[in-house]
Amino acid sequence: MQSPWDKYGLTASAATRKSAASQGRTPSLPRPNRFRLALEESGGLFTLFGQFLSGRADLLPGPYLALLRTVRIQREEMTSPSSLPEIRDRIVQAEWVRSAPCSEVYAATFQDRPIMAEVFLPEAGGYTNSDFHGLERQLSLLKNSPEASVATPAVLEQFREWLAFQADVDRKRGMLRNLADIPFPCVSRFPRVIPDLQSTRCLVYERMEGSPLPEALEDAARSGHALDLWAECLLEQSLLLSFLDADAQPSNYLLLPDGGVGFRTLPALVPVPVEWHGELLQYLTSAIAGNSHRAMQMLSRICAGANPYAVERMLLERLSALQPELRIQSVAPASVVTLQNYWRALGQTSLKPPLFLHLFQRNLSVLGQAAPPQTPQSDVISESLWPVLGRLLQFRIGDVLSSDKSQEWLANSGLFLLTAVRQVAVLLEHVRDNDLALEIESSPEDGRERRRNRRVASVIHSGIGLVLFLFSLRMAQQSSGSLQMAATTAAALCAVAVFILVARID
Repeated sequence: MQSPWDKYGLTASAATRKSAASQGRTPSLPRPNRFRLALEESGGLFTLFGQFLSGRADLLPGPYLALLRTVRIQREEMTSPSSLPEIRDRIVQAEWVRSAPCSEVYAATFQDRPIMAEVFLPEAGGYTNSDFHGLERQLSLLKNSPEASVATPAVLEQFREWLAFQADVDRKRGMLRNLADIPFPCVSRFPRVIPDLQSTRCLVYERMEGSPLPEALEDAARSGHALDLWAECLLEQSLLLSFLDADAQPSNYLLLPDGGVGFRTLPALVPVPVEWHGELLQYLTSAIAGNSHRAMQMLSRICAGANPYAVERMLLERLSALQPELRIQSVAPASVVTLQNYWRALGQTSLKPPLFLHLFQRNLSVLGQAAPPQTPQSDVISESLWPVLGRLLQFRIGDVLSSDKSQEWLANSGLFLLTAVRQVAVLLEHVRDNDLALEIESSPEDGRERRRNRRVASVIHSGIGLVLFLFSLRMAQQSSGSLQMAATTAAALCAVAVFILVARID
């Protein structure tokens, strides 16, 4: 059996053969194009492996990544909704929409409602251990080629993990239910699950209506705004909603009439572990700010585990060695170039980053590839990060102020504040008694000087108290609940303090 690499002259043996195929097809195309064609034409796991590799800047140079984004599954309809007894007679007008790695997606109608039915293939897409062993054998033929880094056992293990997420219908259904009612404003919109049509192999949700994202990205007048919305959507998913799009394909997204971003077909969703939320956010913000030292600290914490400091030093050394030779597409946003440099430095080590970190990096790389070439000066990631950070801060503050623990904290803080005010009053009484004792023993000139100093201090303190009073009053007018109560109490205390201080001026 001929290897797919031999057909396109990707292996050393094929490169030295003077066959008609290699003479006719190999010299006319660059090597990245031939690698993409070999994966796509081989079909099956090879095509899925090509999709998985897109965005892996730690394994392949930039020219490969953009080409691998265009790999498409060439698969005929395998499992239609009519083959499932539980929904066969309940939906009508089922039409095939696309083939996902482990499922088929159909548009249909249920009780005059437009729906999307995702039918999952049996046994993780029907791929067996024998199929994976065959892929591993073929990849081993690339060991002495420029693509040798994709044939390691660690990469194949992550590929199988990625496929497992693609095939997990129960996880996808559960995450979609949790996203039905988001308690804070965001640009992302999610379809609702249809409870009456769920089964062990079928996920059915409402069909969303809007303008396809790829069409907007190709329109020069709308591409900039569409890319900003998509960037906000992907950043919201990872930094605010704690999951990642496992596909990152623009064809899955819609621009909705209300200004949000919805889904034409729902991709596989990979959760972000709770313990790495802070590190992931700091990694991205440090990279955008150009703080390589801090970014490598966060990267080493996520990847290294027990000894992050040694890993941080090693990553910085690899990065300094890579920067003079790395000049990725000149039209790519600066933040994407920086992140890809970090990722290539990571690829020079023996570390095994978790899958969610790979997907996070790939999603950002896809955003860079989708940037309009006519506006290379704009950095879509750094510009879209600010509104996402604002929503994240709003959510965190709201979460803190709405919890029982925060209410208890506010009550304790109020008691502490009252105690502190009482203690200050006692201290002021002691100071006043000492001043009176000194005035009896001092000369009239010293007394006038001290009174003048007290008046100046009272004026300054009155001004400070007035500013605090106005700020607290403003907060009380614009807030509600526990925060309003705390602001009202603070305003009252400031008013009393200002009254006392003004009285002491005379």
